[in-house]
Amino acid sequence: MSDSGSDTPVRPAKSSKHRPADESDDGSPTSPRDKKRVKLEKQAADARAKKRAAQESDQEEEEDAPRPARKRGEKAVRDEDDEEMDDGDEDRNPADGDDDDDEGEAKQQLVRDTGGYVTGSIVRIACHSFLTYDSVEFRPGPALNMIIGPNGTGKSTIACAIAIGLGFPAKVLGRSTKLSAYCKNDSTEETWIELELKGHPGKPNLIVRRYLSRDSEKSKFEIDGSEVPAKDVIEKMEELQVQVANLCTFLPQDRVAAFAMMTASERLRETQKAAGHRNLNTWHDVLIKEGKTCKAAQVEVDRHAERLKRMETKQAETEKEVRAYEQRERLQKDLAVVDVLIAFAEYNDTFDKFQRAKEQKTRIGNEIAELENRYRPFRDSKAALELIVEASKKEQAALDKKVQRALKDADDKKKSLAKADGDRETINEQLRTINKERKERKEQLAKHKEDMQKYQALVDNEPPEVNTDAINAQIREKTLAKNEIVAEANSRKTDRDNIHHRATQIKRDVETDTRQLEQMKQAGRVRELACEKFDTMSWRAVQWLRDNQDKFRGKVYEPARLNVFIKQEFNGRKLDVRDNELVNMIEGPISMTHFSTFLFEYQEDYDLMYRTIHDEPERERKGSGIRFNGTTIDRNWRLSEMPRTLTDEQLNRLGFDAMAIDLLDGPEAVLCYLADAANLTKVPLQLNRRPLANSEIEKLRVLQRYYDRDGSYSVKYSSYGGKFAQHDFRALQRAKILNSTVDQSRIKALQQRIDQGQEQRMKLKEDFDRLQREEADLVAQVDQLEEERAELVQEKNAMQKAHQQWLKAKSRLGMRAYDKLKAKPSESDRRAALNTRLRTIMDKRVRYALEYKDLVMHAADLLESSIKVNLQALQADNDKRAMDVMTEERDEEIEAKKQELATVQAEYAMLVQSGKQLKAVAEDRINSLTPALRDRVETRREEDLPLAQLQDDRTDIETNLNCMQAVSPAVLEAFKKRQREIADLREKFEDAESRLNESKDIISTTESRWLPKLERLVQDVSAKFSAYFDTLGLLGEVRLNKEEDYEKWGIGIFVRFRDPKDKSGDVQLHELSGHRQSGGERALTTVTYLLALAELARAPFALVDEINQGMDQRAERNMHKMLVETTCSHDVGQYFLLTPKLLPDLVYHPKMKVLVINVSPWIPGNLSLEKILNKKRKLLRQKAAAAAA
Repeated sequence: MSDSGSDTPVRPAKSSKHRPADESDDGSPTSPRDKKRVKLEKQAADARAKKRAAQESDQEEEEDAPRPARKRGEKAVRDEDDEEMDDGDEDRNPADGDDDDDEGEAKQQLVRDTGGYVTGSIVRIACHSFLTYDSVEFRPGPALNMIIGPNGTGKSTIACAIAIGLGFPAKVLGRSTKLSAYCKNDSTEETWIELELKGHPGKPNLIVRRYLSRDSEKSKFEIDGSEVPAKDVIEKMEELQVQVANLCTFLPQDRVAAFAMMTASERLRETQKAAGHRNLNTWHDVLIKEGKTCKAAQVEVDRHAERLKRMETKQAETEKEVRAYEQRERLQKDLAVVDVLIAFAEYNDTFDKFQRAKEQKTRIGNEIAELENRYRPFRDSKAALELIVEASKKEQAALDKKVQRALKDADDKKKSLAKADGDRETINEQLRTINKERKERKEQLAKHKEDMQKYQALVDNEPPEVNTDAINAQIREKTLAKNEIVAEANSRKTDRDNIHHRATQIKRDVETDTRQLEQMKQAGRVRELACEKFDTMSWRAVQWLRDNQDKFRGKVYEPARLNVFIKQEFNGRKLDVRDNELVNMIEGPISMTHFSTFLFEYQEDYDLMYRTIHDEPERERKGSGIRFNGTTIDRNWRLSEMPRTLTDEQLNRLGFDAMAIDLLDGPEAVLCYLADAANLTKVPLQLNRRPLANSEIEKLRVLQRYYDRDGSYSVKYSSYGGKFAQHDFRALQRAKILNSTVDQSRIKALQQRIDQGQEQRMKLKEDFDRLQREEADLVAQVDQLEEERAELVQEKNAMQKAHQQWLKAKSRLGMRAYDKLKAKPSESDRRAALNTRLRTIMDKRVRYALEYKDLVMHAADLLESSIKVNLQALQADNDKRAMDVMTEERDEEIEAKKQELATVQAEYAMLVQSGKQLKAVAEDRINSLTPALRDRVETRREEDLPLAQLQDDRTDIETNLNCMQAVSPAVLEAFKKRQREIADLREKFEDAESRLNESKDIISTTESRWLPKLERLVQDVSAKFSAYFDTLGLLGEVRLNKEEDYEKWGIGIFVRFRDPKDKSGDVQLHELSGHRQSGGERALTTVTYLLALAELARAPFALVDEINQGMDQRAERNMHKMLVETTCSHDVGQYFLLTPKLLPDLVYHPKMKVLVINVSPWIPGNLSLEKILNKKRKLLRQKAAAAAA
C-alpha cells in the first residue's frame, strides 16, 4: 500500500520563558563551565556514535563488484524523490533538550502521518534467499503487528531481517555473529534484505537494502537504490532513533533471558536510550565521566595536599641549615669582596708611594737642575780663573826670563860698577874712615843677612806644588764608595721591610690556621664530652691513660668512639656527616662494645691498666674500681692486608659502592681491630640507590650481611634441600657515635701548614737579623768613609795654606836683595890723590851707575811686573783654589742629590714593578667574581677605606666563618629543589582543586537537569509497571538505585509472584535476576517492563519474540490484553509481537495487524485466508447464538 504524508504538526519552537538562565538568546551556553559541560555532552554523544560505527565497521561493503540486477517481477517500493530527510533537529545542541515542556515531552516524540505510521516505522519488509525464506515481501501495520506461525516457520527470521537489514550487528540477535550464517543454505541465489521505513512528514520513505555474502563477512548497503557505506546507514538509523540494539525496544527470542541477566546499571542505560528525554544518556555519560574526573581530582588533591604538607614540613626543618649556609655564603662573598678591596688598597697604597716617589724624583731632578744652574757661574768662574792662572804662569815665566836677562845685564854692569865702586871704595877708604864705614856696613849686612836667612829658609823649604786633583779624586772616591754603601744599606733595609711584611703575613696565616685547627679539634672534644656523659667509666679510664702513657711497654689506643670518624671523601664523592641515612648505615655494623674497647699491643699492658684502675681500688673499697673493655691486637696488622669478601668489580656488579671499613678514618690499628671484630671488610654498603643483583648475591653465597639506605639485610642459607637463601630486613638504627666527624686529613694539612709557617718565620727572622747586621756594618763603613773624607778635605785645606805662605816669603826675599843692592854704599879713596882716578872712576862709575841704574830699573820694572803677574797668578790661584773648594762643596751637594735621586729612582722602579703585580692580582681577583660581587666591590671602593681597616674586616669575617659549622651545598640544592617542587606541587594542587571544583559544578549543573527527568521517567515506568502487575494480581515496582558512583546507578525491577491475599506475612519484593525467578516469571516481568516503556519510548518501532514462553494461560491472556491496549493507543509507535501459539478468545483491536506465516512444501493456488476467517467468524456467531438460546 502507498503511504501519503501527514499534516501532523512538528514540535513547536522554543520560547524564551523556557530558556535556561545560563543560555544566550540563541540558546547557546555562555559561562565557561557550561560551555565545557555542553562540550562534554556532545563528546559523549559523539563517543556513542563512534562506538556504534566501530561495531559496524566490519560490515561495510568494500568490494568493487557491480550492483546485482533486480529480478523481473520484483517491486521496488520507494519514492522517486531522493532528497534527504531533514527533521529540523540534527543541528541542535544536546544540552538544549531540557527546554521542552516536561508534560508533553513523551507525547510529542512520535510524529504520525495520516496513515498512522510514525516516522521511522517499518512500512515494508522484503527478503531474498535469507534464512528460511526463498523470497518474501509483506507490509506490517502502523500499530501492533502479531506475527504467528508454528515453530520453525520463520518468525524469528523476520526479527533477524529487521536487525541485520537496518545495519545492526548480528550479535544483537543472540545467534551467530557471522553474517554468512544468515544466507539460505540450500540456495545459490544472492541474499539480500530490504526494508522500507516511513519518512518524515512530507518526505519520501527510506528504502534500505543490504546484500550478504556466503563466502565472506562482507556486505554492502543501498539507500534508495544508491550504494552507500555502512556508516551512512547507521547515521540514518540514529536520525530516525531506531534502537534495534536496545533490549528495551528490540527483544529477540534468543535474548529474552539476557534481559533478566542485565545489571541494574545496564538496564538504566538501555531505559534511558529507549524512553524519556533524549539527552538522559548524554547527561549520564557526562556525570560518569565527571564523576571519575572528580574522584581522580579529589584523590590528586588529597595526594598533593599530603605531599605538600610533608614537603613543607621538611622544608621548614631544613630552612635553618639553609639560612646558615646562606649566611656562610654571604660571609664568603664578603671575604671575596674584602680580599679584592685589600688587593686594590695595597695597590692604591703602592700607587700613592709611587706617586710620592715620582714627585720626589721630579723634585730632586728639578733641584739638581736648579743647583746646576745656580752653581754654573762658579764653574764658569773656576774655568776663567784656571785660564787666568795659566796665562799668569805663562806671563810670569816670560817675565822671569826677561828679569833674569835684565838682572844678568845689571849684574854685569854691577860688576863693572862694583869694580868701579871698589876702585872708588878704595879711593873713598882714603876719604872716610874705613872702620866706621865697615862697622855700619857689618851691622847692615848682619841685619840683611838675618832677614835673608829667614826668608831663604822659607824659600828653600818650598812646599811641593799644590795639586789637589789626587786628593779631590780620593774625596770623590770616598764619596762614591759612601754612596754605594748607602744604596746597599738602603737595599738591605728594603729587603728587611719585605721580610718583615712576609713574616707578618705568614704570622696572620699561621694564626688563622691555628684558629681553624682549634675549631676542627672541637669535634673531637664533642666526642669526649659525649663519652664523659654517656660512658663515664670509659672516660675515667681515658683520663688515667693520658696521664700514665709512660708506664706502658707498647702503644695503647683509646676507644674507637674518640678517634674514628667518617671520611670526608670516598672515590671522589663527598661524604656528608649530616646525611643521616649514610651515617646510620656506616655505624650499623659496629656495636657500642667495639666503640668502647681499649686496644693494647701487649697483654702485660692490659694487665697493668686493669690491675691499677680496677683491681686495686676494688680491694680498698668495693665499687670504686673503673670497669672498661680492653683487648690485645696484632702489632703487625695492616689494613691493606685484611681479607675482603668482594673485589671492587664484584661490589659494583652486585650494586654496592664500598665496604664499611672503606668509609672510616682513624688510626690504622683501630681500623684493623674494627675490621676484624665487626667484619667491616665483609659488610658491603650501597651509597647510591639502585637495584641490587639479589640473584647473583645468592649465587655467590659469601655475603651474610649488607646495607642499603633503607636498612640492613641478613642472609641465611638453608643447609638442606635447594639451600635457598633467606633475607631478613631490619630498619636502620639512629647513629650515636659517628654523627660527629673530624677531617683528619684537613687537620694534618693545617698542622703541616702551621709548621711550615713557623719554619718560614724562623728562616725569615734569621734573614732579617743577618740583613740587620749587614746594614749596621754598612752604616759603620759609611761613618768611616765620612771621617776619611773629612780628613782629606782638611789635608787639602792645609796644603793650600803652606804654598801661599811660601809665595809670600819668596816675594819678600826678592825685595830684601834689591834693598841690599840699593843700600850698598860707594867708597871714595883718597879724595885728593885719587880725584882724577876717582873722577875717572866716578865718570865710569857714573856711566856704569847710570847704565846699571837703567838696567836695574829695567829689571825692577820687569821684576815688578813679574811680581805683579806673580801676585796676580797667586791671587788667581788662590781664587781658583777657593773656587775649587766652593765648587767641590756644591758638586758634593749636587752629587748627594744625584745619589738621593738614584735611591728614589730605584724605589720608583721597585714600586712600578710591585704596582703592576698588585694591579694584576687585584684585576684577577675582581675578574674572578660574579657581576653582582663586582658591583659590590665598585660600590665599596667609593668608601676609600684604609688598608688596616680592611684587614681588620677580613680578620673579623674569617673569624665568623671559622666559628660557623660548614653546611653542605647539597642541603641548599635540596632546599631549592624542594622549593621548586613545592611551587610546582602547589600549582598542581591548585590546578587539581580548580578541576575538582569545576567538575563538581558540572556535576551539580548536569545532575540538576538529568536527575529530575530520570526520576520522573522511573516514576512513570514504575507506575505503569505496578499497574500492569496489579492487573495481573501481582506486586511489582521499578526503583532507581542511587550510588556514589554514577556508573553504578541503575534501575531495579522488584516483583512478588505470590498471591497478594496470602497472609503468611512474606510481602517482600525481590529484585529481578537471572537466577531467583523462574523462566515464566522472568518473561512476564520482562514484557511488563517493556509495556511500561512503550508509551514513553522514542523508538519508532519495537519487537518482542516469543515472550510468552513459560507463561500460564491466565498470565498470557492478561498480558496479551494489556499489550493490545497499550500498543494500539495513539501514543505508541509500531510494535511487533512474534509468537508460535495463540490462545482462544484473545482480545484484538482494529489497529492490530495479524501476519500469519504459511510454510509448506506446496500451497494451493486458490487458498484464501479471508474465506477461512469468514468461516471461523460464522461458526463463532452460531456458537454464540446457541449459547444465548
